[in-house]
Amino acid sequence: MSSATAMQKPAVDPKVFYDDLVRTLEQRRDALSEPEKSFGGYQPLDRAELLEWLKFQCWYEQEAAGFIGSWLRDTPEPEVFIGLCQQVADEGKHYKLILSHLQSLGTSMEGWSPEPEWVEWVSEFYASGDDTLERVAAHNITGELGAMDAFEGLLPRIPESTRAMLQKIIPDEKFHVSLGRMTVHRYATTQDRQARVEARVLRAFELEQKGRLAFERRLGAIREQAANDSTGQPPAQASEGAAPQWVCQVCGWIYDETVGDPDSGIPPGTPFDDIPDDWVCPECLVTKDDFVLLSV
Repeated sequence: MSSATAMQKPAVDPKVFYDDLVRTLEQRRDALSEPEKSFGGYQPLDRAELLEWLKFQCWYEQEAAGFIGSWLRDTPEPEVFIGLCQQVADEGKHYKLILSHLQSLGTSMEGWSPEPEWVEWVSEFYASGDDTLERVAAHNITGELGAMDAFEGLLPRIPESTRAMLQKIIPDEKFHVSLGRMTVHRYATTQDRQARVEARVLRAFELEQKGRLAFERRLGAIREQAANDSTGQPPAQASEGAAPQWVCQVCGWIYDETVGDPDSGIPPGTPFDDIPDDWVCPECLVTKDDFVLLSV
């Protein structure tokens, strides 16, 4: 045995190492200011602020699908490979959900661009890493735990339709966290690997906070623009007699009670509550349970 080997400290048990790492992240998040903690989740978001958050999240999901997909050609660990394949599908599904939700709110991603801090954090840092352990550790520990915290903070402060959409995403995020935990448990077995994981996790945390402050800066600009608006006109409201609309939270198809769904035997003027329980969305075939009232 060489002297270097004899002097090397043994690795911590991977499960203990993971738990300590998560505890460190929790302690650091607890010490942050409110804007750093949850992407505006410390206060109710008005319509413009909500749309900005949704556009950021839509962009994030698309980026995640891309860089996680790029890892697959260089992921030799079979169980991690299978988990990442599922995660790519999840991120794509989330992108579609949020994009459809944006469209139901009368907007799109056209003309939107990310802040430089978001590109550095998401597009560049998360996409990097020398091996599976470094990549998954940064994104599926720091990133997905951070996303869970942000979602939990936002849920009480957003409209019901957006809340229903997020509640379809959260279970997938829990799976992504568990994939990161499993990867560390199985492969962070040496002192060197644990040191690399810790460095990536903590660097991701630093970039995440820069990204959150950049989001707060963008919200500040939106609020300033609203304050300087000289029209003094209240936001347009739907006419009192307008029929309710219901949006599918899977594909974004809208059921308008005025129009009905004649192709499925639902005549114009049929209230959503009166549609038979065996009716399905014409676009994606989910049931009524996946529809929410369209409102902001």
